[in-house]
Amino acid sequence: MSEKRKLLQRYMRNLSDLQDELKRKELEKKMKELEMLQAKLARRQEQSGTKCAGGKIKNLRQKNLRKVLGKYMMTLEGFLCELARREARLNGDRGRASESENLPHPQMLEEYTVAFCAVGEDGRELLEAALSARRCAYAPYSKFKVGAAFRAKCGRIYAGCNIENVAFTPGNCAERCALAKGISEGEKKYTAGAVVAYHPDGFTTPCGVCRQFILEFIQNDIPIYIAKAPPPEQENCIPSIPDEAEVLVTSAYHLLPHSFNSFE
Repeated sequence: MSEKRKLLQRYMRNLSDLQDELKRKELEKKMKELEMLQAKLARRQEQSGTKCAGGKIKNLRQKNLRKVLGKYMMTLEGFLCELARREARLNGDRGRASESENLPHPQMLEEYTVAFCAVGEDGRELLEAALSARRCAYAPYSKFKVGAAFRAKCGRIYAGCNIENVAFTPGNCAERCALAKGISEGEKKYTAGAVVAYHPDGFTTPCGVCRQFILEFIQNDIPIYIAKAPPPEQENCIPSIPDEAEVLVTSAYHLLPHSFNSFE
C-alpha cells in the first residue's frame, strides 16, 4: 500500500511540474508577442503626424492596439499569479482561499448594520411582513417563534413562520415556509429576504439548510435583512421595531460563501 502511495505522490509531482512547464512556455510566448506589439506601437507613434484624416485613422489603430495590449497584459498577470501560487504551495506556504481557482467567488453585496429607520422602504416592508407572519408561528415545544419574508422577482412578498412537530423531523423553518408558498404559486426567483426572531443575546440568522435552500432560488446575490423581534412582554407594542433598533443587512452569499453547486 505504501508503494502505491509513493508512486501516486511521484505521479502528482510530475504532473504539477509538467503543468508549471506548460505555463512557463505559454508565458514566454505571450511575452514575445507583447514585445512585438510594444515595438509596433512605438513605431506607429513615431510615424503619427498631424491631426488630418490619415492621423485619425492612425489614432484609431493605436487605440485598437492598446486594447489588444491590455488583454495580453491581463493574461500575463494571470499567468504570473498562478505560477507564484504554485511555487508557494511547492515551498509549503499557505495559500489564501480567496485566490484559489477551485473555489467559486461570486460577487457579494456589502454586509453592514444600520438603524431600522435608515433601512430602505423595501427592506422595512419585508421585515414588517416577517413580523406579521411570526405571530402565526407554531412553536409549542421550543417557544422560539421565527418569521421570514421574501420578495419574488415579480415584486410580490411571500411570508412564512416556523412550524414545529412533536417528532421534530417533520418541522419546517420560517424561511423555507415562506419560499415554499411562493414556489407553489410559480415564483422561482427572489430578490430580497428578511428574518425576525427574538433572542436576548443577538440576531437570529437562517440555519444551514435554509441558507442552501435560499441559494437555490436566486440568480445573483440578494440582501437579507435580519432584525430582533420584540421580547414577549412587548409583542403588542407599536411600533414593533423601534426606529433606533439595529438591523443586520447581510446577503445570501455572505451567509453561505462556499455553497454546494451542481456546476452544469
